[in-house]
Amino acid sequence: MKSEIHLFILWENARKKCENEILNDIESNFEVLQIIEIEWNRKDFSDNISQFYGIKLPPRCNKVKEVGDGKFLLVIIRDNHPMYVVRRTNSGDSIVNVNVFDSKEMYRRWVGGHNIHSSNTVEEAEHDLGLLLGKTIKELEDIYKLQETIKEYKERI
Repeated sequence: MKSEIHLFILWENARKKCENEILNDIESNFEVLQIIEIEWNRKDFSDNISQFYGIKLPPRCNKVKEVGDGKFLLVIIRDNHPMYVVRRTNSGDSIVNVNVFDSKEMYRRWVGGHNIHSSNTVEEAEHDLGLLLGKTIKELEDIYKLQETIKEYKERI
């Protein structure tokens, strides 16, 4: 199966608990393409997170209190060996990339809550990256290929 771009988000409260351990595990299981620290304006945070999760948030959920409203990390990864299996998600049974999904579930156990987000499918990654960065996966792939080409060129000279 072809490699896929996915993402993890370590919301503020997860970062406080075990950011380094999570990042080390991600780096040992995936190809990390980019890590971006993002800070949303605190007064807009609730609206932003509602737009980000859309209807996936359960009613009466206080997601901002759960995840924190400070700086969070966006970790863009490449899964070079994606595998799809049915898993129980917050939305019911779904076919997901189990490498990413199972890692997210483990990280959630580490931090004791839903302070970690990941894309379960390429479609979800496309949606999330579009909202967060205003870029498609194809645009990001082109950027990462260009960066690699520049790096290889600099290593030759």
